Amino acid sequence: MEKVVIIDYTGAIHYDTIGELIHQFKSHVPILGIQIGTYKKVLLVMIESLENIMKYRECPAQTDGNEIGFTPLFSVVKEGDRYFINSCNTLEYNKMESLEKRLINLNNLTPQGIKEFYKETITNGQFSQQGGAGLGLIEMAKISGNKIEYMFQRVNEDYVNFSLRITVDEFPNYSQNTRKIKTTPL
Repeated sequence: MEKVVIIDYTGAIHYDTIGELIHQFKSHVPILGIQIGTYKKVLLVMIESLENIMKYRECPAQTDGNEIGFTPLFSVVKEGDRYFINSCNTLEYNKMESLEKRLINLNNLTPQGIKEFYKETITNGQFSQQGGAGLGLIEMAKISGNKIEYMFQRVNEDYVNFSLRITVDEFPNYSQNTRKIKTTPL
């Protein structure tokens, strides 16, 4: 199975960076023959993932006031008929447990359950200091239709690296030749 690395980025994430990475992904669409449905799903998951890094990344400081080098990572990889959107950023250790509970809950929901949870979350009106209502993870689970893979790796006493992997399956290719349209004479 051929593995194609579409994006492999390490560095700070800003709105300009998100735009550049979207452009980089778009440039691969004709080369890889990505179906429009798959393109839209991968693009939406990319945007959510990158915005999560930008909004929630913690920057631990050294005692001299400089940031310790915990640099966010982001990649999009195609393997066979699957796309893997990978991200990694640093979080405070004390936020890990509540985030893991949310991820476990999402992974235990059916697709219909995710839709209902999304509606419930969007209407409850509770927003975090970063401006979100926790919709990003729900949105990624809903769009991908797959379980969210994640890992926490302890960096030091106060911080963990949070790695996230979202899988998007290739959208079926419905060509004109394979679709049969039933017509009835008037």
